[in-house]
Amino acid sequence: MERFALEGQTLVNFKHPSIVSVFHFFKANGTAYLVMEYVIGVNLTKYIKQHKSFFRGVRFTNEEIFRFIRHLCSGLHLMHAAKIIHRDIKPANIIIRSNGKPVLLDFGAARQFMLHQGRDAKMTIIATPANAPPEQFMEDGDQGPWTDIYALGTVLFQMLTNSSPPSSGERIKELMANRPDPMVSVAKTLSGRYSPRLLTAIDRALAIDYEQRPKDIPEWLQYLRAPEETQFATTQAQAAQTRSPHQFLIKLGRKKRCLILILLVSSLLAFLFCLSWQSVRDRNVTETTPVHPAPIPAANLQEPQPLQTPPSPQSVDMGNSGNLFSLTVVTSPKEARVRILNISPRYQPGMKLPQGSYHIEVSLPGFHSIRQWVNLGHVDQIVDVKLQKE
Repeated sequence: MERFALEGQTLVNFKHPSIVSVFHFFKANGTAYLVMEYVIGVNLTKYIKQHKSFFRGVRFTNEEIFRFIRHLCSGLHLMHAAKIIHRDIKPANIIIRSNGKPVLLDFGAARQFMLHQGRDAKMTIIATPANAPPEQFMEDGDQGPWTDIYALGTVLFQMLTNSSPPSSGERIKELMANRPDPMVSVAKTLSGRYSPRLLTAIDRALAIDYEQRPKDIPEWLQYLRAPEETQFATTQAQAAQTRSPHQFLIKLGRKKRCLILILLVSSLLAFLFCLSWQSVRDRNVTETTPVHPAPIPAANLQEPQPLQTPPSPQSVDMGNSGNLFSLTVVTSPKEARVRILNISPRYQPGMKLPQGSYHIEVSLPGFHSIRQWVNLGHVDQIVDVKLQKE
């Protein structure tokens, strides 16, 4: 109780934007209490699920991860300098404020430590299996800043993969059975998606042997070598000249990527609608009667050859009727009905007509009707019309 009281009083003195403020410490009902700031925001577990991307499975950009690390490590370094370790760093204990900055919560497991403490120095076993290193499950385990660094490594692993790494207990069990470590290096599994120095720093933080981990936050940041905002922006600008379009999309913010996706889908739907409308228009154009007669374009009509057939019973004697020319409409199917809409006489094959334009209609039940204008002059004409089934 006295030890917790001393640690509580130390936490009251911390003032840092990345550490929840502890306003008061008191004893009551045979125990001790910490009065902390109420932080408004979203815990990191929910934030990771919300923060999705459509490109290569990348959930956060390098810049977002570096910014997260800088803010959180600044607060952790202040704690470690006062010989306090958190011992329960996990996504549920990190709140992301509305400005995007992380805040570390829940100091119920926090304890003071002595570097390389002796076997007689013991700590209460308080740990979250998915995030705690092996030494945290032993009363006489050598705990220090490296303990929090391991937990921070598991948090970064979850941010990059949306899954928890193998627990330290599972890893030790496999290693003691002379089987491979189930924790595969993120520098291999996530290569090409994130900065190599970031992935290397995570692998160093997740070393199962605490002696293989960085001893404190400054040493770990040396592996990470996180640049300042301006330096990072300069590096990204220089790399933009050789970056592929796919990498450029990853660099965009989530809202911009969603907007681009919406625009692409809208453009695709508009294109498909235009194709469908054009198809319907082309299918129905043969059924549309033109408002004014117009000559048929040369590309759609072939010059008819003179009809070399004997006169039919309907033929009119040329000497008595002036300049008359025969009009013959050859239909397919043959039983189709032919009408000339702009004259009174009924159509007869090979009938003689004066020079002019004639509006013919070819129809048959079960087929699309066709109407078209035929210019008759100078020579007899044969017009071929083929109906399409409905």
